[in-house]
Formats: sequence, C-alpha cells, structure tokens
Amino acid sequence: MKAKIQGKIVSKISQIFTKEDSNEDFLKRAYTIILNREVDSEGLSNWSKMLDKGLARHDLVRELIASTEFSQKVMSRYSPEFWNSIHKVRSEMVQTLLPQAKTILDLGGANPGDPIGALLSFGYPYLPEKLFIVDLPPNERIIPISESTTKLMHKSCEIEYVYTNMADLSQFKEGYFDLIWSGESIEHVSREDAEQVFLQVYKLLKPNGVFALDTPNRRVTQLQCPYGYIHPEHKLEYYYDELIEILNDYNFEIIQTKGLIELPQSIKKSTFIVDEVSQNLSLNNNPKNSYMFYIACMRSNI
Repeated sequence: MKAKIQGKIVSKISQIFTKEDSNEDFLKRAYTIILNREVDSEGLSNWSKMLDKGLARHDLVRELIASTEFSQKVMSRYSPEFWNSIHKVRSEMVQTLLPQAKTILDLGGANPGDPIGALLSFGYPYLPEKLFIVDLPPNERIIPISESTTKLMHKSCEIEYVYTNMADLSQFKEGYFDLIWSGESIEHVSREDAEQVFLQVYKLLKPNGVFALDTPNRRVTQLQCPYGYIHPEHKLEYYYDELIEILNDYNFEIIQTKGLIELPQSIKKSTFIVDEVSQNLSLNNNPKNSYMFYIACMRSNI
C-alpha cells in the first residue's frame, strides 16, 4: 500500500515538469517545488551528469522527496510546542499502558539527555530488576556522539546498553524477557529488518511476556508529509491494519490497542489540521484515526 501511494505522489509531481524542459530547467523547477530553494551549483552539476547518463526524472524526484533536507523542512513547519504535545501523550502511554516487568528489553531506547534511557525517563512507573537498552552505535546515529554508556545502576535497577542494530538480537537468551518495548523505533528499520525483529522478539519473550510498541500512523502522517516521512531517519511508517496483520503473521496475539491523539477532522478532510492535535491530547480507542498507535501483544499458544 505504501509503495502505491508513493508512486501516485511521485507521478503527480512529475506531471508538473514538461517534456520540453532541459535538464537544467527541470532541476531548477524540481528544487523550487520540492525543496523550496534554488538548486545549488554542486547539485545542478551532479544531478545533470546523472540525468545525462540515463537517470529517469521520476527517480530523481523520488530521491529529492526521500532526502533528509526535505524531511527536515517538513519537521521545521511545526513548533516545539507541537512536538512537546506528542511527547506528553507518549508519556501518558508509558505511564498507564505498559505492564509491570522485572526483565525488560528496550529497542531503540537510548536517550542522549539521560543515561537511564527513554523508558524510565518517560516515567515508566515500575522499577525493573534488569533493563537492556538496544540502540545503534553512537557513531552510526544521525547525530553522532563521542561517549557512550555501557552499564549503570539506577536505584535497584541494573541497566545495560547493547550497541547494535535492533534487527540483531542474537546475544540475548530465549525466553528471558517479561517485556520487550519498541518505543517509536520500528519505523526506523526496513520492512525486512522489522520482520527479523518480530521473529526474534517472539523467541525472547517468557511465557505470557508482552511485546509492546508505538509508532506513527501512516494514514495520518501522509497528510502531514505526503512526499516523504515525518522524520529523516524513518524507513517505513505503517498503517494500523498493516502492522496488525504482520504481527498476526508472526503468531502474536494482540491483547491491547490504543490511539494517541485522534484526528477525525484531518481524516475526514484529507488534510493535516495542526490545531486538532492540541485539541485531542489523549489516548483513545480509535488507533486507525490517530496520529500514532499503540499495540501490545503476547506469544500465541498456537
């Protein structure tokens, strides 16, 4: 579904450019329309050479709308208060929906501002005995950091960082975790890697252990950012039904779902209404029409 929608978007933009355009005129108009600026000399030179060698114009358009610059421009349209609102509702989710657990694996859970990690700093109300935090090596992040935490104690909780791609969980014991949490991280890996995550998570959970995640809802984010994703590091933003189906395919039993910030007017009008976000800062029972959604599941007995 995602590929079809992106294809329609690209085709629509491509139709703006006439066949009579020279490569230079095409690039100038593409940069103006997509990136809202004049093409720089380096970009003009590099892209012109690639077009001369046979790069299709619609493929160039795909590259521009998938660029970090485009995603950052989309993000910059919204105030810090907008993103703080998202943070507020996610904190409520962590504090009220996640189950109590003694052993936790947090996928993508590093917090540059707090060594205890994102889960605890969001206000998770229970103190686990052991918390593993998986995240990319510091030098591989979009904003590299020079120092990294490995192990620390937070009160009576032992926290250990494992720096690796979340698709590689081979170092952990099967049947060890009460809770595996993916807080806004599954959208940062490809579909292929995500399926590796689900396959391994299923094996790592204890009987009756819970796998929980939250992620942006593509049904809404495509209204906010129709030509790309809402963050430059996102690889795939899911539709609610799409992700439910994938989890079922990996034998997970869905036990709870919630929406974060329901946006019925945006859905109805097929346009992203920013003010609607501040009017609906709460969890809800309509994940399909929400800005983000939460899913909790368990290993199926099948």
